[in-house]
Amino acid sequence: MRRICLFAGYDQNNKIQDYVVYMLKKLSLISDVYYMGNGNIPPDELFKLAPFTKMFYTSLHNQRDFGSWQRLISQIGWEKLSLYDELILCNDSVYGPLQNLEDIFLEMSGRGYDFWSITADYAYNFHLHSYFMVFNNNIIKDKKFQYFWNSVPQNNKIQNCSFVLTPLLFGRGFIGNSYIRSYRSENIMEKPQKMLQNFNVPFVKTKSFLPDNKYSSGSGLILRYNIRTKSNYDTKMINRHIKSCHLPQNFSQKLVTLSGL
Repeated sequence: MRRICLFAGYDQNNKIQDYVVYMLKKLSLISDVYYMGNGNIPPDELFKLAPFTKMFYTSLHNQRDFGSWQRLISQIGWEKLSLYDELILCNDSVYGPLQNLEDIFLEMSGRGYDFWSITADYAYNFHLHSYFMVFNNNIIKDKKFQYFWNSVPQNNKIQNCSFVLTPLLFGRGFIGNSYIRSYRSENIMEKPQKMLQNFNVPFVKTKSFLPDNKYSSGSGLILRYNIRTKSNYDTKMINRHIKSCHLPQNFSQKLVTLSGL
């Protein structure tokens, strides 16, 4: 199985964080990885990715992850992409993987989907979450799919792309779904503690460790405990990311971070 992974990165300080290096290292075990950073990332930072990527780029733009993926697609070309069995699109908005990715791909292969993601929800319409999506070769070669990427908008409506892509592929007759299926019209990512306790989940949102947002897990203590007991993931990478980017923390989150958990 030949896979190619297009990774969209962003860091407010134009740094390559430890958790991103770890994620690309794991992705490189199952795919050829290409990285596009949204910003002006200096060469000494980008070279941290050299052992785990086929190529890395940086470009300052306002098109978010879809713009970075579009730029990578333009660099690589559809002819080369079409040689791969699967295309992975993912970004650095999550910590992980917490589980063996090859096992997840094996399970999803057994379900027979043409495209899939880790999670999905019903906001606006049913759509797969774009932090980690996978498409098979038939979709890679599909002209409507290619046109979608060739026409990614240049303005702030870029976020609507995630709502458009899933129904577009359904309309083309492709079958897709998410790895974690709760059968409820809820966003399971907004309940990170429940998600880790009840599912063999490979990723958790970086926002889950920040205050005052829909993905927050409070102090993050229980979430860190679940990560440590259910995986080999080093939660110190989370703490280093928070410290490096000076991410906001409430009092209880600061205590947990300072404790080294």
